Amino acid sequence: MATYKVTLLSEEHDIDTTIDCPDDAFVLDVAEEQGIELPYSCRAGACSTCAGKVVEGSIDQSEQSFLDEDQVGAGFVLTCVTYPTSDCKIL
Repeated sequence: MATYKVTLLSEEHDIDTTIDCPDDAFVLDVAEEQGIELPYSCRAGACSTCAGKVVEGSIDQSEQSFLDEDQVGAGFVLTCVTYPTSDCKIL
């Protein structure tokens, strides 16, 4: 099991932090375990409340069902069903 550095940045929610996230854990879950309050609703990848945008690195969000191909291609992610596959930065 690999662990990656995931940087979370949100001016709206006053978040600027980096977490250590295992490759088998969702970014949202690990952030919550570390006391970081990210927005969420369904926790199933079926809405956009937890949406972010990957600007560096790579992720796996194959369990999501809300974003279309263009949105995924533009880097948008749903943190409730996102696993890191490298060190990454999510806005």
